[in-house]
Amino acid sequence: MRKKIAALILPVMLLCASIYAAPADNSVKVPVILYHNITERLGSLSPGVHIATDVFRAHMQALRDAGYTAITYQDYYAYVTEDTPLPEKPVIITFDDGYISNYEIAYPILKNMGMKATIFVITSMMGMTDTDYPHFSWEQAREMEQSGVIDIQSHSHTHASMPTLDAGQIAVEARLSKYLIETHLNKTCDVFAYPYGHVNQLSTDLVRWSGYKLQNKLTEGANDKAANAEMMRRITVLGNVPPDKLLQILSIACNP
Repeated sequence: MRKKIAALILPVMLLCASIYAAPADNSVKVPVILYHNITERLGSLSPGVHIATDVFRAHMQALRDAGYTAITYQDYYAYVTEDTPLPEKPVIITFDDGYISNYEIAYPILKNMGMKATIFVITSMMGMTDTDYPHFSWEQAREMEQSGVIDIQSHSHTHASMPTLDAGQIAVEARLSKYLIETHLNKTCDVFAYPYGHVNQLSTDLVRWSGYKLQNKLTEGANDKAANAEMMRRITVLGNVPPDKLLQILSIACNP
């Protein structure tokens, strides 16, 4: 009888031991790419902020043809915290500021290609039209959010450089923008992108205290479990970069 019980228990013990001993998969690299405004043609506009419609469309087509799958920050967070599997070549596509071109141009292109993106909005500028580059409204943000194509997150309330602010001002920038996004869009806002990529230890601590799970700075490289999972790297994609160069940039980021 004892031999029979041992024969039944031993395989279970071995299976549990193998599961417990299996190392976590830290090999998946997740690059995050950043765009801002989309325009009909680049011309003399700064490629650091603007990209032509046809070039952006070509970038998205190149990503899809190369086997990349656009994921969300929520997908990445679940991978880091719960080991939820990711596709073989994940990428997070982002936009900063909340320009109307994101709604009128980027959103339809992404939707038609079956891709997703995150837009980090400046909440004090939502619906602002009396500017050279208007911003989309809360109603338009709600439409994009409800489509499942776009995830709206925070780029602060006034786009101030966080290290130049005191603790109270940083808290207002982080908490007010979070409150407005959650109130207007009936969702959880838990990802923060630093204006200009400027960040220091005080802002990191206060943004975390404000309820954000993930933060974004501007730097080369991809993201993985071995790195600081909370502070994510983002790569600015210049508007004059051809599609093959974009793929090269991502390859280098994922295989430094």
